[in-house]
Amino acid sequence: MKVLYIGCYRDHTGWGQAAIDYILSMDSVGIDVVCRPLKLNQTQGDLPHRILELEGGFSDGCNVCIQHVLPHYMDYNGKFDKNIALYATETSHFKRSAWTQRINTMDEAWAINNQSKEASLNSGVNIPIKVIPHACDTKKFDKRYNLLEPQELLDNFVFYFIGDLTHRKNLPALLKAFHLEFDTNENVELLIKTSQYGLSPDECAEKVRSLCVDVKKNLKLYTSLEKYKEELIVTDRLTEEDICRLHTTCDCFVMPSHGEAWCIPAFDAMGFGKTPICTDVGGASDFLKNGGGSLVPGHQEPVFGMTETFEDIFTGDEDWTRVDIRKLQLEMRKVYETYKSDESSYTKLQEQGREAVENFSYEKVGQLIKDELENVS
Repeated sequence: MKVLYIGCYRDHTGWGQAAIDYILSMDSVGIDVVCRPLKLNQTQGDLPHRILELEGGFSDGCNVCIQHVLPHYMDYNGKFDKNIALYATETSHFKRSAWTQRINTMDEAWAINNQSKEASLNSGVNIPIKVIPHACDTKKFDKRYNLLEPQELLDNFVFYFIGDLTHRKNLPALLKAFHLEFDTNENVELLIKTSQYGLSPDECAEKVRSLCVDVKKNLKLYTSLEKYKEELIVTDRLTEEDICRLHTTCDCFVMPSHGEAWCIPAFDAMGFGKTPICTDVGGASDFLKNGGGSLVPGHQEPVFGMTETFEDIFTGDEDWTRVDIRKLQLEMRKVYETYKSDESSYTKLQEQGREAVENFSYEKVGQLIKDELENVS
């Protein structure tokens, strides 16, 4: 068996990191894999040396082709014994798009979580569908990282968010929950690490500050904005090492997203023992179901405001999840109070997360892929 893997691993994005991890997971269990890039944007991240080696391999003799790309770009090729569509979805269906037609030309579909599989079935995908979750280099959770230096991070319990500044990530819900739940005299902080494609770090920081002010004004909790806690905003591009330092320094990751195919920062937070609190959607519903963090329910509503995407996906015909902010408040309070007053339970919660990530190691996911490909002649 020899696999040709086509993906956006040269893009400095979550999709790009997922592609790197899938490739290395296959390589870790001895699958003969050759990779080829598809660029979806102008970003460029650092690549592991092993990826460059696999990219330099010859594609002659490949009998399986895994296309980890947007279905818009999928193309069936009869020279392979099996053409596999590997993709992510984050809403209830994609019926208005050409995705179903493209996916159905392939031999098999790999969805990365159970919600994506359900959305595919709802959209008319009629080829076999398997759930193949993201993989992770879990060894990074065993390393020691220097703490970040701002005193607010060292002296207080820090809730934190890592994600793009997009409507889907639903940052206003986190701002509302934090300021509604925690008194200004409590030893808690909120750190927001974000960026937006096309904006400089300074421009993005200004946009986030404006959003924070708008939320505070509309909550009307205090007579003056100065009485609210001030968020810690990070918009500079950070290295992978610095992101790990951020996880190590902070205490509880929160992602109130409307939809998440996986959410690598939330998964990594679980591996660092940072008790992630996530909307009960997508990948988080799968990797947090056995503990190590919290899933917050919400209700389905029409997708709205995703004007920066392709015109035929993330439309109002589709549904996504609006997190229950009151229940998000309760989960944030619960983690904080457990941290303050029940060291044993808090430690157990952290350990559950560290144990759970091992189910998604390179070796575990690589072996799952290997087992799925065994019947390919």
